[in-house]
Amino acid sequence: MAEASRLAATPRPQERADLALFAEALAARLSGSWTATTREHAAYSDQLPLRERLWGFGHARWALSEFVLQRDAVLTSDSGAELVVVDRPLRRHEFLVAALAPRGINVTDAVEAPDGIVVSAEPARAASAVADRLLPRYEQAVHQARIEHLADSVAAGERALAEWDAVSDSLCDADHWPLDDRYGLRQQQRDAEMWAQFGPFLDHGPALLAHAEETLPLLDARDRAAGRWPDRMRAVRGALEAGARVQADFRATSDALLPDHPRSKAAFAEAVAERNAEGWDCALTWMQNAGALVDMARAERALQRGAERSSRSARAEAARARSPLAARESPAATEASATLPPAGRIGRDRRPRSH
Repeated sequence: MAEASRLAATPRPQERADLALFAEALAARLSGSWTATTREHAAYSDQLPLRERLWGFGHARWALSEFVLQRDAVLTSDSGAELVVVDRPLRRHEFLVAALAPRGINVTDAVEAPDGIVVSAEPARAASAVADRLLPRYEQAVHQARIEHLADSVAAGERALAEWDAVSDSLCDADHWPLDDRYGLRQQQRDAEMWAQFGPFLDHGPALLAHAEETLPLLDARDRAAGRWPDRMRAVRGALEAGARVQADFRATSDALLPDHPRSKAAFAEAVAERNAEGWDCALTWMQNAGALVDMARAERALQRGAERSSRSARAEAARARSPLAARESPAATEASATLPPAGRIGRDRRPRSH
């Protein structure tokens, strides 16, 4: 009976392996908590949004661009990582697994994208391949993308603050009281710009902060003191926690709005403006201190490059030591050869002179 069930579950050579069952089995074998969502494609256009979010090159992009795929499955982890699984064209018992670009941040060309991989239809072997060959490169690329976006975001926040400082005094009288409604309107614009830079890191900031806390003990103590990294990391954590509370209140308000009510759009706009105003303090704290995470990432990268150079030098020295020429180039051999006269001198010196 068990043998019959096993044979029934095993696809025949001419049948394509079931993607939905494979995705569920693969998600169950990956580290952490993963869920699999399978979607059928009624037309070629159904796979275009997925192709736009695909991260990297390789077989998966080729398949989504050149073939009409009937289905896909998206694997989502509890940390927000997303992988896509599609059938491999022309191979009935293989799948393609690739990464999706992280949501909420801009991924620049400076980030080395993690290319997808080909896996067999056996879930255990596929999970091992994903864990060894795809996820480490994906996690490294996501971290780099977050750092790149954070650096741009901090710079944009500094520009917004500089613009506000430049115009705020002109909108007030000598006693620093607003002259008219222009002050409040410009203040709302400032709050919106600051929240636009801060908001995405309510999702991505905790992972950046956790990585920085793990890295901090490895970095140079003088850099830690000069950059006040521990103090600024505590400020960053406080800003993220305060921002999460502000965002939760906003979501509760927006979820309570009736979509068909004639004032729903106006009420939503008011809720957004209130959220931005309440989040001004935590957004400002974030912008003033989040640059420390960028500085720490750069210091970590410099440390890694130094370790890589040392490792290459050590391997080169080991290779030279194993070389057949190493014995002749050793100090002892060099000293011994220096004590010998040039070749051919002994024979001539010992040859008796003829009279």
